[in-house]
Amino acid sequence: MNPRIFSSLFFLFFLVFSVQAQNETDVLRYSQFDYGSTARSMGVGSSLSALGADFSVLSSNPAGLAWYRKPDFVFTPGFSSINTEALLTNDKSGGFFNESKTPFHLSNFGVVFASSPRSNNWRTFNFGLGFNRLSNFNRKVFFSGRSTGSITDRFLELGNSSDELDGFESGPAFDAGALICCDADDFYVTDFLSNPDAEVPKQQTITRGGSVNELVFSFAGNYNERLMIGATLGVPFVSFTEEKIYREADGGGGDDGDIPFFDELEYREDLTTTGTGINFKLGIIARPLQMLRLGLAIHSPTAYKLEDTFNTEMFYTYTENGAQNTGNGLSPDGLFDYKINTPWRFIGSGGVIINKAGFLSGEVEYVDYGSATLGFSGFPDDERVANDSIQAKLGSAMNFKIGGEIAYEIFRFRAGFGLYQSPLIGDDITNSAFSLGAGMREESFYLDIAYRRQSIKEAYAPYVTTDYGSQVVETNTAFNQILFTLGFRF
Repeated sequence: MNPRIFSSLFFLFFLVFSVQAQNETDVLRYSQFDYGSTARSMGVGSSLSALGADFSVLSSNPAGLAWYRKPDFVFTPGFSSINTEALLTNDKSGGFFNESKTPFHLSNFGVVFASSPRSNNWRTFNFGLGFNRLSNFNRKVFFSGRSTGSITDRFLELGNSSDELDGFESGPAFDAGALICCDADDFYVTDFLSNPDAEVPKQQTITRGGSVNELVFSFAGNYNERLMIGATLGVPFVSFTEEKIYREADGGGGDDGDIPFFDELEYREDLTTTGTGINFKLGIIARPLQMLRLGLAIHSPTAYKLEDTFNTEMFYTYTENGAQNTGNGLSPDGLFDYKINTPWRFIGSGGVIINKAGFLSGEVEYVDYGSATLGFSGFPDDERVANDSIQAKLGSAMNFKIGGEIAYEIFRFRAGFGLYQSPLIGDDITNSAFSLGAGMREESFYLDIAYRRQSIKEAYAPYVTTDYGSQVVETNTAFNQILFTLGFRF
């Protein structure tokens, strides 16, 4: 088994039914950032924290804002190609299924106001305003295969382990006819109990969308060309949508199939999350030598206030006495307000200016994901359980980024590379990204283009059971992104 899949199995339970509880899945979703990039920044692997004079640093190290000498307006549109291969590992004869999304997006836009104060030591006082995209959730996943077990096993466990059916899983399953009451011992049963070893055709489509966009208000000063100090007030806006459609079927149908009575089922889950947050970033950059710059940035936790709206629906088709029937179960509309405090972040960076020929840059980011917390007003016991789980499952991670630029007359050529550690305790796998870019610099405007590719391997479970065994789906996702930046100096 792929080592990343094995090390992630303990995490699968919390990845299954996001409509049921807020947990470390939500913490990771809103804590893992890809700082809103200009094409210049992405071209060098997003490693510009110490060099500055780029709008992206307002969300990484705001001290870099102090390097601006003139007012500047920047606009960065782009698009992504997100390709995901998915394999049901329980299906020994199955293969990967590929799905892709190609969304257009706006990576950032903003304006920088540069000024020269009347001081012998302070060379610039600069202010920046705009927004940077921090996360992109767009993705589509599809798998199909045959394996023993059914999602009705989960509904059966839930129904028989509680005094009453819940409104989002076992309740809709009962209303649709997938959960049947009752046997001689007053337990719920399902059609699948008649042949538990049957290989059931199953498939699922997951479609995600949305992003985290951060509104930034930044200020920075340049002290005697030796020390830059900056601060950013960030206000991130969250928008996340997820639609899951899970299906099972019996090839023969009714009495002719592997599972008497059962024909097919469909279970749908819909989730929408919206909210806002607030954070504070402080950065410094030192220039001990003419060619050397060293930076340090500290990001406070982002305090999110979020709202989930969700529902589920179940369709179940069966044949009885020669007649086909389809039942339907619909959950109520769920609504839940909660809070997330993301971890502190620490970013160390460095850059070397090679005369007018270009530069080399790099940065290291440290994040302790296990220090994040969830807040449920009025549910102290659930809050404690969720936060204990965060500390038990999530650990610290370090991200490494390096890049460089070569200058030739008005043209720029760039490349970058990054390594990203997994935040899961016990998972030592790292994901990587590489980027290429080019640009042109004129006195009053500049134009940049960049390409980045990042590959991520993960695993998830479409449903989880305790006694009947679960399904495991392996995914390989390639994120391809192209950005175009147009900037004007005035």
